[in-house]
Amino acid sequence: MATAEFKRFKPKRANKTNFWVNLGIEDVTIGLADAVHQGFKPKVYYSIIERTKLSQNELHHVTHIPIGSIKRRLKNEERFNTQESDAIYRLAMLVKLATELFNDEKRALEWMRESVYGLGGKRPLDMVSTTIDFEVVKDFIGRVEHGVFS
Repeated sequence: MATAEFKRFKPKRANKTNFWVNLGIEDVTIGLADAVHQGFKPKVYYSIIERTKLSQNELHHVTHIPIGSIKRRLKNEERFNTQESDAIYRLAMLVKLATELFNDEKRALEWMRESVYGLGGKRPLDMVSTTIDFEVVKDFIGRVEHGVFS
């Protein structure tokens, strides 16, 4: 009887829209990793700018993608290269993780711009340009979610 009940049980799917699809990173033909390797299309840049309310200069500052490269890729409608896409991915992932932490994207975006004691006084936004810094932020968010503050 328990087995029959188990087979009939189907968990409800979350009715949330896919974060990555909304940014234009993933679609039905390409997954997240492949999208980064192929390089993001300019629409991803525009989506992340709109979502984070960052200026082109601010995005350059936090991702270290040269402004000239950004302008050229947008003008020529070229894909960003793998390294640039990876930096944009880390920024997007920070938005996603912070939004899940606060359960509020507006508050998450504000927090990303604040100095955080647990990050040595750094702003989370300034920690997306390198994988090592991003891993520190990701770990910090995980510890806060689980109530581990040491």
